[in-house]
Amino acid sequence: MINGIILAAGLSLRFPGKLMKELWGKPILYRVIDAFLGSSIDRVVVVTNEAYFPLLKELSSIEVLINEYPERGMLESVKLGLTKSIDADAVVLTPGDYPLISSKDIDLLIDNYIDGHDLVALAYQGRIGHPLLIGRSLFNEVLELRDDEGGLKHLLSVHKPFIVESSNPGILIDIDTEADLAQLQKAESLAL
Repeated sequence: MINGIILAAGLSLRFPGKLMKELWGKPILYRVIDAFLGSSIDRVVVVTNEAYFPLLKELSSIEVLINEYPERGMLESVKLGLTKSIDADAVVLTPGDYPLISSKDIDLLIDNYIDGHDLVALAYQGRIGHPLLIGRSLFNEVLELRDDEGGLKHLLSVHKPFIVESSNPGILIDIDTEADLAQLQKAESLAL
């Protein structure tokens, strides 16, 4: 079983409420959820904050967890999602503000995990993006990671992920500000 973990608990201080802002007629976070649901992921877990929870709890196709300490950073959400996925063989995780990742990207990670790689990252033209696949053999190590030691970046530096080249530049594109969203709105050619 392979679980998807979407990280949506951040405080978004530069762009409050950004995950529910619409991109081409659909909220940013829903685009990410749709990519996961359209892939071969077995179960989708969204780790969110109290503000987004009422909007997400109505979606029966996902499991929603509340990170009660979003101020502790993304690693807290990773650990919460992983704890809920401890029975999985692997997890595919991404921040919720990468609206252009595709089901094909997720399946590419899964295919390479099945081929024997426990840590798989996507790259576009050599630059690593999101999502990331982590196999069960690394779960305990992830649960012990600390932000002051680099969090997931530390894991990637110690274990050197198997890199899979994606044809999708969207694996590198996140929405951090209103300007990011406005710029992406103009790039209709990237719409999935």
